[in-house]
Amino acid sequence: MALIKTKGLVVREIPFNDSDKMLTLLTADYGKISVSAKNSRKSGSRGAYGTQVLTFGEYVLFRGRNSFSINNCDTLANYYDLASDLTRFTHAAHMLDMAQDVAQDPDSCAQVLTLLLYGLQALRKGRNPLLVSSAFALKLMQITGYPPHITSCVCCDTRDMEQIRFSFKKCGFLCEECAKQDEGSVLVDIGEAKAILHVLCAENSGIFNFELSEKVLEAFSNLTFRYIEETMDRNYRKLDFLKEIQRDIHS
Repeated sequence: MALIKTKGLVVREIPFNDSDKMLTLLTADYGKISVSAKNSRKSGSRGAYGTQVLTFGEYVLFRGRNSFSINNCDTLANYYDLASDLTRFTHAAHMLDMAQDVAQDPDSCAQVLTLLLYGLQALRKGRNPLLVSSAFALKLMQITGYPPHITSCVCCDTRDMEQIRFSFKKCGFLCEECAKQDEGSVLVDIGEAKAILHVLCAENSGIFNFELSEKVLEAFSNLTFRYIEETMDRNYRKLDFLKEIQRDIHS
C-alpha cells in the first residue's frame, strides 16, 4: 500500500466493528473519500486523534486498491465548540450535508472545502447562522456549476425589470412580463436581489460579510434552500428538526 498526504475535513463518522470508525473526508486533492480509522473508538487511543466530525487536519493515509486508512493525523483546526450551541451546530451539520452531496467531482472539491471552512469560521465568529448557511447554499451551487442567472431576465434578456421574480424552472431572474408564463416564480425584493448578487460576486470570508433584516433573510433563505433542493433533488430536514425543537421549547 502507498502512503499519501492530504488535507481534509471530517464531515461524517460511522461506528464500524467494535472499536473502529468509517470516516468521510472532504479533501482538496482526492475529493470526497471514505477512510477507515482503526481503534478510533477506544478511549485514549492514539487512533482516535483527528477522527471526529468537524476536524480539519493533514492526514497521512494508506492507499489500498479500493480503500484508504489512517496512518497519522496532524490536526490543523477543529470546530467542536459549535456543538455547544444547538442552532449553530445544526446549521453547521446542514452545511456538511450540502457539501457532501455536491462533492462528487474532485475538480471542484478544493473550492467546496475552502467554502466550507470559511462558513464554519463565520459561524464561530457569531455571524447569523441562517444567513451563513443560506449564503453557503447559494455559493455552493455557483461553485459546482449551477449559478442562477441574475444579470438580466433569464428568458428575454432584458435588464429593465421594475419587478423581479425568481424562476426555479429557468434558474434565474424573470421580468414581470415573462413571469406571467411561470406560475411557480417568486417575488424578489431589492434587498434580497442585492444579497444574491453579493454572494455570487464575493470570495472567501467576504461571502458571509453582509446583513439582512429578519424579513428579507427569511425570504433569502427560503429561496436559496429551495434552489439547492430542487437542483440536487434532495430534501434537507435538519433545519426542520431545529424549528420543531425550538417550537417545543417555547410552547
